[in-house]
Parts: sequence; C-alpha cells; structure tokens
Amino acid sequence: MPEQILSAASHLPDAEDTAASGTTVKWYAWYDDFHNYSEDEVVNTGYYTFTEKYGYDDPAELYWNGEWTWDVFLEICIDFSDADEDRYALDGWAYDNALMESSGTDIVTYDTDLEEFVTNLDDPRLERAANLIYELKKNDCIYPVWNNGWQLRGGQEIEGVGIKEGLTLFWLRGTWAFTGTVEEMSQIWGDISEGELMFCPLPRDSEGDGNHYVTVKTSGYVIVEGAENPEGVALLASCDRFKILDPTVVSVDRKQLEEIYLWTDEMLEMYDHVHDLANGDYTVVVYDAGLGDKVDDAVNSCKELGRLATASTWAQVKESYSEKLDYYVQLLNEEVEEYNNG
Repeated sequence: MPEQILSAASHLPDAEDTAASGTTVKWYAWYDDFHNYSEDEVVNTGYYTFTEKYGYDDPAELYWNGEWTWDVFLEICIDFSDADEDRYALDGWAYDNALMESSGTDIVTYDTDLEEFVTNLDDPRLERAANLIYELKKNDCIYPVWNNGWQLRGGQEIEGVGIKEGLTLFWLRGTWAFTGTVEEMSQIWGDISEGELMFCPLPRDSEGDGNHYVTVKTSGYVIVEGAENPEGVALLASCDRFKILDPTVVSVDRKQLEEIYLWTDEMLEMYDHVHDLANGDYTVVVYDAGLGDKVDDAVNSCKELGRLATASTWAQVKESYSEKLDYYVQLLNEEVEEYNNG
C-alpha cells in the first residue's frame, strides 16, 4: 500500500471532530512499519493441555500435521461444551473477530489495484467464517456474557479465566496474553514450566486454500501541526520500529520468555514459527479504529457475531449493515483522495 494512503487512512481525523472544535487542524502522519509485525499482535489459540484429558488431540500437533481445521475445531468445541456443567469452549473478547479474520480476508481491505478501500461482505470466505461462529453459538460453545452483565466468567476481566479449571477450552488472543509473572500465569493457565499451557495458530478454513492466516496490525504515529517536540515523536516511532526489526532486541525479548516466564521449548518453537508467519505471505491486515470510528463500528457489527444475544445468519448481518458499511467506506475513500490531492 502506498505510504501516503496508509498514513491518511490510519490517522485522518473525523470531519465532525474538526468542525466541532471550530478550527482547522493540519495533521502529519507516517507509519513506522507495515510488513514486520510484533508477534504479540498475532492472534493464537491458547489452551490448557488438559485437552488430552478429554481425549482430544493436541491442537499444536494437529497444526504441525496439517489437520488443524475449522471442522476439527468445531467438533472439539461442541463435544466439550455443556451449559449445565458451566463448560464453554470459548470465552473472551476476541474469538469472533479472530475466527472471521482466519478466513483469509477482512470485512474491509485495501485493494491495491483499485487503490481504495473495499468491502467484502459478499466474499464466500467470510460467509463460511460467519457460519462457523453461528454453529458455535447455536451449540452453546460460547460463554454467554449477554446473560452475565456483559462480563467474562465470574465478573473477572482476566485473559484466560476458566482455562485452568477446565471450564474454558480455548482462548483466542495474542501471545501477550500468555506473558506475565510465572505465578500469575500459572494461576490462570496452569503450570507453564510443566507444559500445561500451549498455543498455536488459529485453525484454517476447511474449504479454503489450505493456508493458516494470521491477523496483523499496522502501527504508526500522528503529530499535529505546531507540535513543540516533533523530534520526540519521530524518536518514539524509530524506537518502536527498532524494537521490531533489530535482531539483538528481538533476541532479548525471546530470552526473557525462556528465562523469566519459563516458556517451554515447545512454546518457544511455536513462538518463533508464529513470528515467521506474521512476516510471511498469509496475513490479514486489520486497521481497527484506524479507518475512523464509523467504519470501525460497522466492521465490528459484522464481525462480533458470537457476542450477540441471539445467533444471526450471515444473510441477516449483510441485510442489516451492508448499506451503512458501503456508505462509510465511500466517505473514507473520498477523505483519503482529498488528503492525497492536498
């Protein structure tokens, strides 16, 4: 993607914000990296190794053997979940977004041929992902936050809550959720040094192209005209980029995982592999609020299907949000074009 387009799209302020202030603000923006991503942003399937206790194959082994698919994932989730026993395969705030993105595309992407952002609601890959979430929800595989004050299990906003107790099977999150003091992580996930925590990439579309797609995010900074310390902003951006690219710094991070967080060799091997995936060809770039609040809200309405009080089909989602999404993406493209023509 051309640098000026990415920068404008990621950091252009909403027109309402500018108008409300009664001033015209000039923004300068750049991104500090677009291809080399921190693996902490890559969503993985985290799980407690008691999966074997229930007779399930280890997801990491399934992954290495090329057998970790949506169909297998769904079968395990349905078999494990039992609402009467308070067991739900999935919990957290990221599983539905992650599964949609594991399809190999996102609701809104940048088309390099058209040189503009496009919507993909008619893409069959997204429909298949939505159908997967529909089946998970229909079979009570998702912890019902909508019946519990919109809070995670027990009202605890803790990544991984319920995993160690055997009440939650999978937690779809970045590897940052698995880092912390050994005492803290072991209370949530199980004894890390004894190999009770493991993670692997998300399962792949059973009807897809055979590749596992990982979610990655752009990062960058914006500075307002007249800022008193522009060099400081530039230095911060440079440091962020340095942290991702410099082999010495990367090795320090990895050493910390091994020596302080006591990650096992199996975890470290998967960590290295996930890092390679994040810098490979099978990634899905998500922009979150970088495309503006209106686009982001519409995108989330199409993706956060697991958290709806009742299950919705993909056809219902498209009918509800297609027109609004198209409109806001059109406005976004017009803003980007205006910015680039300066």
